Amino acid sequence: MAVQVWIGEKPEHPTERRAIVSLAHGLDKLDGLYLILANFSVGGRTVDLVIIKHDAIFIVELKHCDGRVIGSVNGPWFVEGRNGERKRLNPGRKNPYNQVISYFHALTNFLNEHRRAFLSAQKANDIDFRTCKRVVVIAPTMQEGSEIELDWKVELKGMDELPAYLITERSSEIELTDEEMLAIPELLHCTPWHEINTVIRGVIPNTTAATEQASEVDTALDETALADAAEAAPALAAPNAPILPDEPVLALPAPASQPTFWMRALRTLGTTTGRVAVALAALTGLLLVALLLRPTRIVPSADSPPAPLADVTGVPAGGAVGAAASATASNCLWSGYQLVGKRYDQASRSWLSIAEGGSATAVVPEVVVALEQVSTCSDEIRLTWSVQNNSDRAVEFPLRSDNIRVSDSLGNEYQIDDDASSPQAVRVEPGGQERGTAVSGRPVSRSATTLLVRLKDQPFGEASFLVALGP
Repeated sequence: MAVQVWIGEKPEHPTERRAIVSLAHGLDKLDGLYLILANFSVGGRTVDLVIIKHDAIFIVELKHCDGRVIGSVNGPWFVEGRNGERKRLNPGRKNPYNQVISYFHALTNFLNEHRRAFLSAQKANDIDFRTCKRVVVIAPTMQEGSEIELDWKVELKGMDELPAYLITERSSEIELTDEEMLAIPELLHCTPWHEINTVIRGVIPNTTAATEQASEVDTALDETALADAAEAAPALAAPNAPILPDEPVLALPAPASQPTFWMRALRTLGTTTGRVAVALAALTGLLLVALLLRPTRIVPSADSPPAPLADVTGVPAGGAVGAAASATASNCLWSGYQLVGKRYDQASRSWLSIAEGGSATAVVPEVVVALEQVSTCSDEIRLTWSVQNNSDRAVEFPLRSDNIRVSDSLGNEYQIDDDASSPQAVRVEPGGQERGTAVSGRPVSRSATTLLVRLKDQPFGEASFLVALGP
């Protein structure tokens, strides 16, 4: 099959289940394998939706909104109904933009830390899951007049726009086989959603399975959606075919010859499974018609140019480095904070990423590495680092080519000049903080838009930093 649905827990809300069923039904018609992961936990976060294909991973925050949506990167989002009344979206929680950003941190940290469990050694060195796409999806559609201002980190789509977006977009550096794709939901402790997968395949192995599957899908589709689908269902049957009642229909004895297509179709429609399948097909048709007829939407963009990436993936103790990242960029200078904080786990004997958070009860990372500044002036690349050591032992951070790898969006490599780095290794005593600068003597390509900086081993294993280059 072209699509598989995996879940951590079954979604509670009918609107979420209905959206997943509709999306799976559309993707199943495409070539290649698509995985839909729904309602699973990673890094202390419960993620709404993730879609995986061979050359991309999409991290999705799904919102059902009946009205115009108003919001931006910062502050609350609102839904405005037809009567002009505004209601806050996600009261008491982060806005959808910040939610999908937090999902991104949790999932990409997990995938980067576990990539050697399902990728070959060579591929694990070349792939970086920080290129996953981040998307806020409004279901069933983005209403005309919505005013949402986002930056370049997050895409905004209506549910009706999502299939086309999934087909055309890809994540740079991600190229997965079927086996590698299927290993990801296993690592995340997801399980196949058998009822939905069975409906999509159109195969029911036995009567018991048919009853369970029909019950599940009846739950997934609310009464309004089923009523709309039932009205459209006769159009899919034979001309002048009777509309079958809900009660079981007694089939006539079969003739000696093979049943005709229409006889098989009528028998199928006489079952709960058949009616559900037709309802799903009709619902998909209605969504396609809505997509063709809906007016063009224009979402205002921010007046200022996109800011460079400055995502916070760890929070140091004592406020040594600001928990909220900020960044500025000129033609050849980027300044800001990108943090990675980790703590050593004795049980697994490995370094674990500490998710962002500023509460008093948050776990404090033992080591925090911050990329503070990137300069591409003077025909060289200079990376300014700071290291905060909250552990009870000294920490060493080599600023050498055997520990730091730099590449750009075009695939060019920029080797660190060990002799030019100052110092060649930053040593930080317990409770201290030190700085250092790594240098590559090669000028950055003028066509490059981003720099990807990776730590290979020290001070706490692999980590990645992505920096937007100035215009």
